[in-house]
Amino acid sequence: METPGQHKVVLCDDAVVEILLRLPSKSVLRCRAVCKSWLRITTDPSFLATHAARRPREMLVFPESLTVSTMPLSLDDDNSTEEDGRRFLCDPTERHPGSIAIWRKVLYSLDGLLVVQQRPGFYIVCNPMTRQWTNLPVLACVTAFPCGFYLHGPSGEYRLLCHGVVEEEAGECKDYYYILSAGATEPRRLARAPADRPTIMGYPVPVCHRGALLWSSCHPIAARTGGMILAFHTVHEMFGLLSPPPGATMMTSLFELDDGGICAATMACVTQLDIWTFVHNCAVEPWTLRLRLQVSPPNAGFLVMSTVISAGDGSSSILVGGPGCPVVRLYDLKEKKMRKEVHCRSAPSFLVFSESLVSHSFFDRPAPHPKLASIKFHL
Repeated sequence: METPGQHKVVLCDDAVVEILLRLPSKSVLRCRAVCKSWLRITTDPSFLATHAARRPREMLVFPESLTVSTMPLSLDDDNSTEEDGRRFLCDPTERHPGSIAIWRKVLYSLDGLLVVQQRPGFYIVCNPMTRQWTNLPVLACVTAFPCGFYLHGPSGEYRLLCHGVVEEEAGECKDYYYILSAGATEPRRLARAPADRPTIMGYPVPVCHRGALLWSSCHPIAARTGGMILAFHTVHEMFGLLSPPPGATMMTSLFELDDGGICAATMACVTQLDIWTFVHNCAVEPWTLRLRLQVSPPNAGFLVMSTVISAGDGSSSILVGGPGCPVVRLYDLKEKKMRKEVHCRSAPSFLVFSESLVSHSFFDRPAPHPKLASIKFHL
Protein backbone atom coordinates (compact mmCIF):
# COMPACT_ATOMS: atom_id res chain seq x y z
CA MET A 1 0.00 0.00 0.00
CA GLU A 2 1.39 3.35 -1.05
CA THR A 3 1.70 6.13 1.54
CA PRO A 4 0.89 9.77 0.70
CA GLY A 5 3.67 11.46 -1.21
CA GLN A 6 5.09 8.22 -2.61
CA HIS A 7 4.96 7.37 -6.29
CA LYS A 8 5.30 3.94 -7.82
CA VAL A 9 8.27 3.72 -10.20
CA VAL A 10 7.72 1.54 -13.25
CA LEU A 11 10.69 0.74 -15.46
CA CYS A 12 10.21 0.20 -19.16
CA ASP A 13 11.22 -3.15 -20.63
CA ASP A 14 14.38 -1.72 -22.20
CA ALA A 15 15.62 -0.52 -18.81
CA VAL A 16 14.80 -3.85 -17.18
CA VAL A 17 16.61 -5.71 -19.95
CA GLU A 18 19.73 -3.58 -19.55
CA ILE A 19 19.76 -4.20 -15.80
CA LEU A 20 19.23 -7.94 -16.15
CA LEU A 21 21.97 -8.21 -18.78
CA ARG A 22 24.49 -7.07 -16.16
CA LEU A 23 23.62 -9.82 -13.69
CA PRO A 24 25.41 -13.18 -13.39
CA SER A 25 23.57 -16.25 -14.61
CA LYS A 26 22.55 -17.42 -11.14
CA SER A 27 20.85 -14.08 -10.46
CA VAL A 28 19.10 -14.11 -13.83
CA LEU A 29 17.63 -17.52 -13.04
CA ARG A 30 16.31 -16.22 -9.73
CA CYS A 31 14.79 -13.16 -11.40
CA ARG A 32 12.56 -15.43 -13.47
CA ALA A 33 10.45 -15.97 -10.36
CA VAL A 34 9.80 -12.25 -9.80
CA CYS A 35 6.98 -11.79 -12.31
CA LYS A 36 5.70 -12.93 -15.69
CA SER A 37 7.26 -9.95 -17.43
CA TRP A 38 10.73 -10.78 -16.13
CA LEU A 39 10.21 -14.44 -16.95
CA ARG A 40 9.36 -13.49 -20.53
CA ILE A 41 12.44 -11.27 -20.81
CA THR A 42 14.92 -13.72 -19.29
CA THR A 43 13.79 -16.65 -21.43
CA ASP A 44 13.84 -14.76 -24.71
CA PRO A 45 16.51 -16.26 -27.03
CA SER A 46 17.88 -12.85 -28.05
CA PHE A 47 18.28 -11.84 -24.40
CA LEU A 48 20.06 -15.12 -23.57
CA ALA A 49 22.45 -14.73 -26.50
CA THR A 50 23.30 -11.14 -25.56
CA HIS A 51 23.70 -12.05 -21.89
CA ALA A 52 26.10 -14.88 -22.77
CA ALA A 53 28.17 -12.59 -25.00
CA ARG A 54 28.62 -10.12 -22.12
CA ARG A 55 29.72 -12.61 -19.49
CA PRO A 56 33.40 -12.31 -18.52
CA ARG A 57 35.94 -14.94 -19.47
CA GLU A 58 37.22 -17.26 -16.75
CA MET A 59 39.74 -20.07 -16.73
CA LEU A 60 38.95 -23.56 -15.50
CA VAL A 61 41.13 -24.87 -12.68
CA PHE A 62 41.14 -28.33 -11.16
CA PRO A 63 41.74 -28.33 -7.38
CA GLU A 64 43.01 -31.31 -5.40
CA SER A 65 39.38 -32.10 -4.54
CA LEU A 66 38.98 -33.29 -8.17
CA THR A 67 36.22 -30.77 -8.78
CA VAL A 68 36.04 -28.05 -11.44
CA SER A 69 36.34 -24.39 -10.47
CA THR A 70 36.89 -21.14 -12.30
CA MET A 71 39.19 -18.20 -11.71
CA PRO A 72 38.65 -14.76 -13.28
CA LEU A 73 40.80 -13.49 -16.10
CA SER A 74 40.29 -9.87 -15.09
CA LEU A 75 43.39 -7.77 -15.62
CA ASP A 76 42.28 -4.99 -13.29
CA ASP A 77 42.22 -7.25 -10.23
CA ASP A 78 45.36 -6.87 -8.15
CA ASN A 79 44.79 -10.13 -6.31
CA SER A 80 47.34 -12.79 -7.13
CA THR A 81 46.03 -15.92 -5.45
CA GLU A 82 43.69 -18.44 -6.93
CA GLU A 83 41.20 -18.15 -4.06
CA ASP A 84 40.37 -14.55 -5.02
CA GLY A 85 37.27 -14.83 -7.17
CA ARG A 86 37.49 -18.59 -7.53
CA ARG A 87 34.16 -20.41 -7.54
CA PHE A 88 33.00 -23.99 -7.68
CA LEU A 89 31.46 -24.95 -11.02
CA CYS A 90 30.77 -28.68 -11.02
CA ASP A 91 31.98 -32.06 -9.80
CA PRO A 92 32.24 -34.72 -12.54
CA THR A 93 34.24 -37.14 -10.37
CA GLU A 94 32.81 -40.59 -9.65
CA ARG A 95 32.84 -41.07 -5.89
CA HIS A 96 31.90 -44.14 -3.84
CA PRO A 97 32.28 -44.44 -0.04
CA GLY A 98 35.37 -46.43 0.87
CA SER A 99 36.81 -46.50 -2.65
CA ILE A 100 39.12 -44.39 -4.80
CA ALA A 101 37.53 -41.42 -6.56
CA ILE A 102 37.61 -41.72 -10.36
CA TRP A 103 38.41 -38.41 -12.05
CA ARG A 104 36.49 -37.70 -15.23
CA LYS A 105 38.58 -35.35 -17.31
CA VAL A 106 37.17 -32.09 -18.64
CA LEU A 107 38.31 -31.98 -22.25
CA TYR A 108 36.84 -28.82 -23.77
CA SER A 109 34.97 -25.63 -22.95
CA LEU A 110 32.94 -23.76 -25.55
CA ASP A 111 30.02 -21.31 -25.32
CA GLY A 112 29.28 -22.23 -21.71
CA LEU A 113 29.36 -25.97 -22.46
CA LEU A 114 31.86 -28.46 -21.04
CA VAL A 115 32.80 -31.80 -22.57
CA VAL A 116 33.70 -34.46 -20.00
CA GLN A 117 35.19 -37.86 -20.76
CA GLN A 118 33.38 -40.64 -18.90
CA ARG A 119 35.62 -43.16 -20.64
CA PRO A 120 37.36 -43.25 -24.06
CA GLY A 121 34.55 -43.16 -26.62
CA PHE A 122 31.90 -42.07 -24.08
CA TYR A 123 31.62 -38.30 -23.69
CA ILE A 124 29.29 -36.01 -21.73
CA VAL A 125 28.28 -32.49 -22.69
CA CYS A 126 26.96 -30.29 -19.88
CA ASN A 127 26.00 -26.72 -19.05
CA PRO A 128 26.93 -25.95 -15.41
CA MET A 129 24.74 -22.82 -15.35
CA THR A 130 21.51 -24.59 -16.30
CA ARG A 131 22.58 -27.85 -14.59
CA GLN A 132 21.90 -29.91 -17.69
CA TRP A 133 23.93 -32.78 -19.06
CA THR A 134 23.61 -35.59 -21.58
CA ASN A 135 25.84 -37.92 -23.55
CA LEU A 136 27.15 -37.57 -27.07
CA PRO A 137 26.74 -40.58 -29.42
CA VAL A 138 28.83 -43.42 -28.00
CA LEU A 139 31.76 -44.75 -30.03
CA ALA A 140 32.01 -48.55 -30.13
CA CYS A 141 35.79 -48.56 -30.52
CA VAL A 142 38.77 -50.35 -29.04
CA THR A 143 39.93 -46.92 -27.91
CA ALA A 144 39.35 -43.31 -28.90
CA PHE A 145 41.22 -40.01 -28.83
CA PRO A 146 39.12 -36.83 -28.67
CA CYS A 147 40.42 -34.23 -31.11
CA GLY A 148 38.30 -31.09 -30.75
CA PHE A 149 34.87 -29.68 -29.90
CA TYR A 150 33.34 -27.05 -32.17
CA LEU A 151 30.18 -25.34 -33.39
CA HIS A 152 29.27 -26.37 -36.93
CA GLY A 153 28.19 -23.11 -38.55
CA PRO A 154 25.77 -24.30 -41.27
CA SER A 155 23.78 -26.64 -39.00
CA GLY A 156 24.24 -24.94 -35.62
CA GLU A 157 25.25 -28.32 -34.15
CA TYR A 158 27.89 -28.76 -31.49
CA ARG A 159 30.20 -31.55 -32.59
CA LEU A 160 33.09 -33.55 -31.20
CA LEU A 161 35.75 -34.79 -33.60
CA CYS A 162 37.29 -38.10 -32.50
CA HIS A 163 40.05 -40.42 -33.66
CA GLY A 164 38.72 -43.93 -33.10
CA VAL A 165 40.41 -47.32 -33.34
CA VAL A 166 38.08 -50.12 -34.45
CA GLU A 167 38.69 -53.85 -34.68
CA GLU A 168 37.69 -55.23 -38.06
CA GLU A 169 38.03 -58.62 -39.74
CA ALA A 170 40.71 -61.04 -38.55
CA GLY A 171 41.36 -58.88 -35.49
CA GLU A 172 42.95 -56.10 -37.53
CA CYS A 173 42.62 -52.62 -36.03
CA LYS A 174 42.01 -49.62 -38.24
CA ASP A 175 41.85 -45.91 -37.48
CA TYR A 176 39.05 -43.56 -38.50
CA TYR A 177 37.89 -40.07 -37.70
CA TYR A 178 34.34 -39.74 -36.35
CA ILE A 179 31.89 -36.90 -35.80
CA LEU A 180 29.81 -37.05 -32.61
CA SER A 181 26.99 -34.49 -32.91
CA ALA A 182 25.10 -33.36 -29.81
CA GLY A 183 21.53 -34.63 -30.15
CA ALA A 184 22.38 -37.37 -32.66
CA THR A 185 21.92 -41.05 -31.84
CA GLU A 186 24.88 -42.50 -33.74
CA PRO A 187 28.43 -41.35 -34.50
CA ARG A 188 29.27 -40.59 -38.14
CA ARG A 189 32.44 -41.99 -39.70
CA LEU A 190 34.66 -39.71 -41.76
CA ALA A 191 38.00 -40.44 -43.41
CA ARG A 192 40.74 -42.80 -42.31
CA ALA A 193 42.86 -41.49 -39.45
CA PRO A 194 46.65 -41.97 -39.24
CA ALA A 195 47.75 -45.24 -37.68
CA ASP A 196 50.48 -43.51 -35.63
CA ARG A 197 48.23 -42.82 -32.65
CA PRO A 198 48.86 -40.17 -29.97
CA THR A 199 48.75 -42.76 -27.19
CA ILE A 200 50.79 -40.75 -24.66
CA MET A 201 49.76 -37.11 -25.00
CA GLY A 202 46.58 -37.39 -27.07
CA TYR A 203 45.56 -34.56 -29.36
CA PRO A 204 46.21 -31.08 -27.91
CA VAL A 205 43.26 -28.72 -27.52
CA PRO A 206 42.92 -27.06 -30.94
CA VAL A 207 42.32 -23.44 -31.80
CA CYS A 208 39.21 -22.75 -33.89
CA HIS A 209 39.88 -20.07 -36.50
CA ARG A 210 37.66 -19.17 -39.45
CA GLY A 211 35.78 -22.45 -39.25
CA ALA A 212 38.91 -24.60 -39.00
CA LEU A 213 40.40 -26.52 -36.08
CA LEU A 214 44.18 -26.09 -35.86
CA TRP A 215 46.64 -28.30 -33.95
CA SER A 216 50.19 -27.05 -33.58
CA SER A 217 51.87 -29.98 -31.87
CA CYS A 218 51.50 -33.54 -30.63
CA HIS A 219 49.10 -34.52 -33.39
CA PRO A 220 49.82 -37.93 -34.96
CA ILE A 221 51.54 -36.80 -38.15
CA ALA A 222 53.55 -33.88 -36.73
CA ALA A 223 56.80 -35.87 -36.55
CA ARG A 224 56.69 -37.17 -40.12
CA THR A 225 55.59 -33.86 -41.66
CA GLY A 226 58.33 -31.73 -40.14
CA GLY A 227 56.09 -30.19 -37.53
CA MET A 228 53.39 -29.00 -39.92
CA ILE A 229 50.19 -27.59 -38.40
CA LEU A 230 47.23 -29.92 -38.84
CA ALA A 231 43.97 -28.26 -39.93
CA PHE A 232 40.42 -29.60 -40.12
CA HIS A 233 37.87 -27.55 -42.06
CA THR A 234 34.66 -28.04 -40.10
CA VAL A 235 32.32 -27.19 -43.00
CA HIS A 236 33.94 -29.23 -45.78
CA GLU A 237 35.14 -31.86 -43.26
CA MET A 238 38.55 -32.11 -44.88
CA PHE A 239 42.04 -32.18 -43.38
CA GLY A 240 45.02 -30.16 -44.52
CA LEU A 241 48.46 -28.96 -43.45
CA LEU A 242 49.82 -25.47 -42.81
CA SER A 243 53.41 -24.33 -42.58
CA PRO A 244 54.58 -23.68 -39.01
CA PRO A 245 56.29 -20.44 -37.97
CA PRO A 246 60.10 -20.28 -37.97
CA GLY A 247 61.61 -21.95 -34.93
CA ALA A 248 58.49 -23.99 -34.23
CA THR A 249 58.87 -27.08 -32.06
CA MET A 250 56.57 -29.53 -30.34
CA MET A 251 56.24 -26.83 -27.67
CA THR A 252 54.73 -24.22 -30.01
CA SER A 253 51.38 -22.87 -28.82
CA LEU A 254 48.63 -21.53 -31.10
CA PHE A 255 46.14 -18.96 -29.86
CA GLU A 256 43.65 -16.41 -31.20
CA LEU A 257 43.74 -12.75 -30.21
CA ASP A 258 40.70 -10.58 -29.53
CA ASP A 259 40.92 -9.07 -33.02
CA GLY A 260 40.42 -12.52 -34.54
CA GLY A 261 44.01 -12.96 -35.67
CA ILE A 262 45.74 -16.31 -35.23
CA CYS A 263 49.13 -16.29 -33.53
CA ALA A 264 51.81 -18.77 -32.57
CA ALA A 265 54.13 -18.58 -29.58
CA THR A 266 57.55 -20.19 -29.84
CA MET A 267 60.27 -20.30 -27.19
CA ALA A 268 63.64 -19.45 -28.69
CA CYS A 269 65.16 -20.00 -25.24
CA VAL A 270 63.94 -20.26 -21.65
CA THR A 271 63.67 -16.46 -21.34
CA GLN A 272 62.47 -15.51 -24.82
CA LEU A 273 58.97 -15.90 -26.26
CA ASP A 274 58.41 -15.05 -29.92
CA ILE A 275 54.88 -14.14 -31.02
CA TRP A 276 54.13 -14.81 -34.71
CA THR A 277 51.05 -13.65 -36.63
CA PHE A 278 49.56 -15.71 -39.45
CA VAL A 279 49.04 -13.79 -42.70
CA HIS A 280 46.28 -15.23 -44.87
CA ASN A 281 46.79 -15.66 -48.63
CA CYS A 282 50.55 -15.35 -48.35
CA ALA A 283 52.17 -18.33 -50.06
CA VAL A 284 55.80 -17.27 -49.58
CA GLU A 285 56.02 -16.75 -45.81
CA PRO A 286 52.64 -16.84 -44.03
CA TRP A 287 54.11 -16.02 -40.60
CA THR A 288 55.30 -12.57 -39.51
CA LEU A 289 57.17 -11.92 -36.28
CA ARG A 290 54.91 -9.65 -34.25
CA LEU A 291 57.12 -9.16 -31.22
CA ARG A 292 59.76 -10.75 -29.03
CA LEU A 293 59.05 -10.94 -25.31
CA GLN A 294 61.61 -11.35 -22.57
CA VAL A 295 59.93 -13.66 -20.08
CA SER A 296 60.77 -14.97 -16.64
CA PRO A 297 62.34 -18.44 -16.63
CA PRO A 298 60.02 -21.29 -15.62
CA ASN A 299 59.84 -22.31 -12.00
CA ALA A 300 62.24 -25.05 -10.96
CA GLY A 301 60.93 -28.54 -11.56
CA PHE A 302 58.62 -27.65 -14.47
CA LEU A 303 59.03 -28.24 -18.18
CA VAL A 304 60.33 -25.47 -20.43
CA MET A 305 57.25 -25.11 -22.60
CA SER A 306 54.40 -22.65 -22.70
CA THR A 307 50.67 -22.67 -23.19
CA VAL A 308 49.27 -19.32 -24.27
CA ILE A 309 45.71 -17.96 -24.37
CA SER A 310 44.33 -14.49 -24.92
CA ALA A 311 43.09 -12.69 -21.83
CA GLY A 312 39.98 -11.77 -23.82
CA ASP A 313 39.52 -8.25 -22.48
CA GLY A 314 40.47 -6.31 -25.58
CA SER A 315 43.84 -5.26 -24.16
CA SER A 316 46.04 -7.50 -26.35
CA SER A 317 47.27 -9.31 -23.26
CA ILE A 318 48.09 -13.00 -23.05
CA LEU A 319 48.35 -15.54 -20.25
CA VAL A 320 51.43 -17.75 -20.32
CA GLY A 321 52.03 -20.90 -18.29
CA GLY A 322 53.32 -24.43 -18.49
CA PRO A 323 52.15 -28.01 -17.96
CA GLY A 324 51.41 -28.62 -14.30
CA CYS A 325 52.97 -25.32 -13.22
CA PRO A 326 50.75 -23.47 -10.69
CA VAL A 327 52.01 -20.07 -11.86
CA VAL A 328 50.35 -18.08 -14.65
CA ARG A 329 51.92 -14.90 -15.98
CA LEU A 330 50.08 -12.09 -17.71
CA TYR A 331 51.99 -10.26 -20.45
CA ASP A 332 50.94 -7.06 -22.19
CA LEU A 333 51.72 -7.31 -25.91
CA LYS A 334 51.55 -3.54 -26.39
CA GLU A 335 53.86 -2.62 -23.52
CA LYS A 336 55.94 -5.78 -24.01
CA LYS A 337 56.15 -6.53 -20.32
CA MET A 338 54.66 -8.72 -17.62
CA ARG A 339 51.60 -7.18 -15.98
CA LYS A 340 51.19 -9.60 -13.08
CA GLU A 341 51.83 -13.12 -11.85
CA VAL A 342 49.06 -15.34 -10.50
CA HIS A 343 50.03 -18.11 -8.10
CA CYS A 344 47.61 -21.04 -8.14
CA ARG A 345 47.67 -23.98 -5.76
CA SER A 346 46.18 -26.17 -8.49
CA ALA A 347 47.15 -26.53 -12.11
CA PRO A 348 45.48 -24.10 -14.54
CA SER A 349 43.82 -25.79 -17.49
CA PHE A 350 44.01 -22.94 -20.01
CA LEU A 351 40.44 -23.85 -20.92
CA VAL A 352 38.41 -20.64 -21.12
CA PHE A 353 34.87 -20.67 -19.74
CA SER A 354 32.09 -18.09 -19.89
CA GLU A 355 28.59 -18.47 -18.53
CA SER A 356 25.67 -19.11 -20.85
CA LEU A 357 21.95 -19.66 -20.30
CA VAL A 358 21.28 -20.28 -24.00
CA SER A 359 18.96 -23.27 -24.32
CA HIS A 360 19.90 -26.32 -26.40
CA SER A 361 17.40 -28.87 -27.65
CA PHE A 362 19.85 -31.76 -27.33
CA PHE A 363 19.49 -31.60 -23.54
CA ASP A 364 15.81 -32.49 -23.98
CA ARG A 365 16.49 -35.83 -25.67
CA PRO A 366 14.08 -38.35 -24.13
CA ALA A 367 16.46 -41.27 -23.59
CA PRO A 368 20.10 -40.60 -22.69
CA HIS A 369 22.45 -43.57 -22.44
CA PRO A 370 21.56 -45.83 -19.49
CA LYS A 371 25.16 -45.70 -18.25
CA LEU A 372 25.34 -41.90 -18.34
CA ALA A 373 27.07 -40.73 -15.16
CA SER A 374 25.71 -37.97 -12.96
CA ILE A 375 27.40 -34.61 -12.49
CA LYS A 376 27.05 -32.44 -9.40
CA PHE A 377 26.63 -28.72 -10.00
CA HIS A 378 26.83 -25.57 -7.89
CA LEU A 379 24.02 -24.79 -5.46
